[in-house]
Formats: sequence, C-alpha cells, structure tokens
Amino acid sequence: MKKETKEMIYDVLERAGKTFFQAFLSAISVDVLLGVTDFNAFKKVGLSMLVAALAAGISAVWNAAVNSLEGGAV
Repeated sequence: MKKETKEMIYDVLERAGKTFFQAFLSAISVDVLLGVTDFNAFKKVGLSMLVAALAAGISAVWNAAVNSLEGGAV
C-alpha cells in the first residue's frame, strides 16, 4: 500500500475517533445535566455509545468520500 494511502486512511480514522469522542461526551453530558441516576442510566450510556459510534461511522464515510473526490485514494 502506498504511503499516501496509509496517511489518508490514518487521517480518516483519526477524524472518526475524534467525532466518536465528541459525540459520546455530548451525549453523556446531557444525561448528567438531566440528573439521570437510576438503573436505566446504564442503558442510556450504551445508547450514547451507539449514537457516538454511528456519528463516527458517518464521519469516516464522509471523510473518505471527500478525500476520494479531491483526487486521493483511500
């Protein structure tokens, strides 16, 4: 695999990771601000992680498409 391709893949993965972290923290902070303290909070954390993972996946696909359209190869 070309060095440029590896760098682009790393860039896409890094952006997806950052998006996951941001979305997860946002979802958790909403739960904390609303004062969720019951057992269902564990389900909400799991749902928050699912939302964050979905956002990261969308970000990865988006960035891969943008890199591809700009002439790079992913």
